[in-house]
Amino acid sequence: MTEALFYTKREHEEVQCRLCPHTCLIKPEKRGYCGVRKNISGKLYALTSGRVISAVADPVEKKPLYHFFPGSRAYSLGGFGCNLACRHCQNHTISQVRDEVSFSMLQKMPSREIIENALAGKCKMIAWTYNEPTIWYEYIFETSKLAREKGLKTVLITNGVINKEPLLELLPFIDAYRIDVKGFTDDFYKQLTGFPFLKTVMESGETAFAAGCHVEVVTNIIPNWNDGKEHIEGISTWIKEKLDPSVPWHITAYHRANKLSEKDTPSETLISAKKTALKIGLNHIYLGNIYTENDGNTLCPECGNTLIRRYAMSMERNITEKGCCPQCHSPLKMYRDEGI
Repeated sequence: MTEALFYTKREHEEVQCRLCPHTCLIKPEKRGYCGVRKNISGKLYALTSGRVISAVADPVEKKPLYHFFPGSRAYSLGGFGCNLACRHCQNHTISQVRDEVSFSMLQKMPSREIIENALAGKCKMIAWTYNEPTIWYEYIFETSKLAREKGLKTVLITNGVINKEPLLELLPFIDAYRIDVKGFTDDFYKQLTGFPFLKTVMESGETAFAAGCHVEVVTNIIPNWNDGKEHIEGISTWIKEKLDPSVPWHITAYHRANKLSEKDTPSETLISAKKTALKIGLNHIYLGNIYTENDGNTLCPECGNTLIRRYAMSMERNITEKGCCPQCHSPLKMYRDEGI
């Protein structure tokens, strides 16, 4: 348990959290919306700091991140809690946990142990994932600094619901920002997640991109919810105009989970969305949670040459050379550093 950053003391020992847009006003001995930040005697504490429920080395493609050191491994960490309440959450058994008995199951893992485990597992990066990582703010902040010293990258797999001030302080230590943009209207967000401000999510992605983070976007397409023109064209245009046409967009199929019982997303819906995004001008659209022969491969946007071939979220072949296509020599906007 660690005293939280970004909170203000109020009257009668109440505290106001400033980490995310919920700005919870928390009474003594109560928790904020996320379930992991608690007011104890007039101070706000991060209950899960230094503790995890899951730690495993995954292919980076499972995050999914397709343009960030393809074929490498990410030491992936998950905990409890979330600042959204998504009706379709695949990980609701950890993201919506609030009870003390479950919290007692969390395993202590100091930041230095995370670094040691990642290096021992030959991982290129540490990925904060499975539940919403930004509510782990203090833990991530400490660990990412140590990771930078040891040459490890830090990745956030996030819903983007965080206030700008804490995000700007954290971003100098974050290398990749894989953000969910779930739809393109406030009403949709309110109905699906309980959080009605799409603008916050968009600004989060834009801020990370402007700060030099590698950004990839994911949208889970739910039949009758966000499969219409307004959402597909809206997100495509936002990526193109506010980020960059080269930013990868992962369009994934919904499968029944948690409190939502729509039919699973047909493959045709995702294929149609990809065609729309290509027409708008995005260079890299990937389809997930379905099987198609080529929709997980990275193609050269100029000549169509297959540069990276993938199967089941793992890389099989990579023929990129010195940041360009070996066939037409067009430069590729993919994350690279010395030795990659």
